[in-house]
Parts: sequence; structure tokens; C-alpha cells
Amino acid sequence: MADDQPRADGIVEQGPDGSTRIRFTRRLPHPVDRVWEALTDPGELHRWWGDTELDLVEGGRFALRWRNTDEHGNAATLDGAITKLDPPRSLEITADWGMTGSPDPGSPTTLTWELEPDGDDTMLHFTNTVAAPADPRTAAGWHLHLDALATVLDGGEVDIAHPDPLFEPIQRAYAERYPEPPTA
Repeated sequence: MADDQPRADGIVEQGPDGSTRIRFTRRLPHPVDRVWEALTDPGELHRWWGDTELDLVEGGRFALRWRNTDEHGNAATLDGAITKLDPPRSLEITADWGMTGSPDPGSPTTLTWELEPDGDDTMLHFTNTVAAPADPRTAAGWHLHLDALATVLDGGEVDIAHPDPLFEPIQRAYAERYPEPPTA
């Protein structure tokens, strides 16, 4: 890569109801079935996102714990259900996004993964809809995980439990593209 600074390719949109929608489209040089496996197999998810328990049926449980932690050892979590399922084309998860060690029940969020064959490749369309305004770091985090997904699909490894060296330049790119609004 000629430029060390990643391109902030995620689109962050604020809804009139105060929600935030974060969208990505990525071309992955792998067939749809392989990408689907990486999105739905707990062993694969562990390599690029987090530790997952899921019942891959519509209405089935979906629980994920990120592998990286904050300075107190707490990790981000998703706890919810698979709300739409059309293997191997689409997966929607509705969950509460929280933190271990917090009494807060978390923020409602919806994750939508759509896979579209494009020759031998797959077009991945990912959307995260958050019920409230989202920090630009959320988009940077998804960017990091989608990059990690691509690396794992290509046969590589990512130290997703210690992502700071990878995350910092991505976060800078999103902070430049989506500066945080001033606080009152």
C-alpha cells in the first residue's frame, strides 16, 4: 500500500430520529459460500471479530463478546437474536450492545450482512443501525473488523485481541472524515 493512512470507506449517516446508520460495501475475492462461513461459523468469527454463541435459525440467539478489552478488562458485547436469515445471502442480527462489568443493559443495534455474488468474488454490504447517535469510532471499529475479515479470508491472521496498532490509523481517518460535533 503506497499510503500508510487507511481510507475511511464507511458511510456514517444520522437519521432524523437520532439514530445512526453505518454502511460499508467491500469486494472480497472469495465465493459467497466461503464469506458466509466466515460470518456464521463461531470458529471463524473468533478469528476476526469475537467469541460467539449462535443458533443459526431465524429467531435464534446471537451473543458475541469482543476479544479486546478496556483498561479494566471489560469487553464490548452483543446479546440478541437473528431476526432475518437467508443463507448464504443475508443475515440480520438485532441485539443490545453493551459492556461486560456494566449494569447498563446496552444500546439497541441492528447488524445487516448482505452477500452478492460478483463473478468469483463477493460484494459484502454491511449496515449497522444504532438507535442513538454513534461515535465515529464505531465506524472505525467496523472498518477494522471488515479488514480483519478480509485478512482471515485470505489465509492471514489478525491479533484481534490487541487491535490498537491497527485501529489507531483507522480511527484517525474516521476522525478526519467525521469530526465529532462540538459539545455544548
